[in-house]
Amino acid sequence: MFNERTSCPGCEFGESISLFRAAYADAVMGQFLRRKFKNPAAILDTLGDAVYELRKCGRCSLIYQRYVLNDEYSAVLYDKWLLEGDAEPELSKEWLPPSDHVLYANELLSVGRFFGRPHHRIRILDYGLGTGWWCRMGTALGFEALGTDLASNLVASARERGIPAIEVAQLASERFDFINTEQVLEHVTQPLDVLRRLRGALKPNGVIKVSVPDGRGIESRIPVVDWTAPRADKRYLMEATPLIHINTFTQDSIRVMGSRAGLKVASVPLRDDYSVLDATGAKALLKSLLRPLYRRAKRTTYVFLQAGE
Repeated sequence: MFNERTSCPGCEFGESISLFRAAYADAVMGQFLRRKFKNPAAILDTLGDAVYELRKCGRCSLIYQRYVLNDEYSAVLYDKWLLEGDAEPELSKEWLPPSDHVLYANELLSVGRFFGRPHHRIRILDYGLGTGWWCRMGTALGFEALGTDLASNLVASARERGIPAIEVAQLASERFDFINTEQVLEHVTQPLDVLRRLRGALKPNGVIKVSVPDGRGIESRIPVVDWTAPRADKRYLMEATPLIHINTFTQDSIRVMGSRAGLKVASVPLRDDYSVLDATGAKALLKSLLRPLYRRAKRTTYVFLQAGE
């Protein structure tokens, strides 16, 4: 049920070092299974003697899980284990808090300012559309917004809700100005291959947004891993969640992966990040003001990658 990745999935380099290795049947991994799933015994029975191993690429420093679920069991993970049996449901987004709507609106308005064209002349795609909130906001703001997802049931569900959605196989015949990948590339077995496919779906000077969990400093936290800790606690290693976050990026590893896919990091003017502010409270307003500055100062894993002409 597992495939072994023998080279870096971000830059294809063949040399790496092992940072952590433990069988899922071991006590430390049992912490994770008992915390994450409603029926951990059944999950462990399915996993058998499988091993969780983190490796670090010798070229781009991407940290990745060596053993990943094959296509069949990856579908089981996302369609069953994490939808029906997740003890900390994180995939259900049937509704969003107002703060998330503000984030989406600000991002999309910033995209419009980046391209400097009326919204109806900007074609955008949400790759990994989920329940379609980003697409809905794009449509509301006047963009030609489409979505797609590796899970065909989500594509079908989006269509039922009136959201324009296409199958991933259709990307070869489509072209977009902007492609959104929000919390996607940390989940896929071959992120470089996905990025190359998306690069082929860009118009000249088009942009792909990559936003993934930030893996800076994770090596120093591996020795104290504790899957019983709160998710916000550094000991939880959320950026390398077993089975789920199988690629742990930094901005440098994103930059190298983008270069391998024929993309370069785009500089977004700071003023473009202040299209909408969340003024629902003093704390929310402060976060809205500081977020763009933090992303630039800390070199986070929120990156715009741009194609050439």
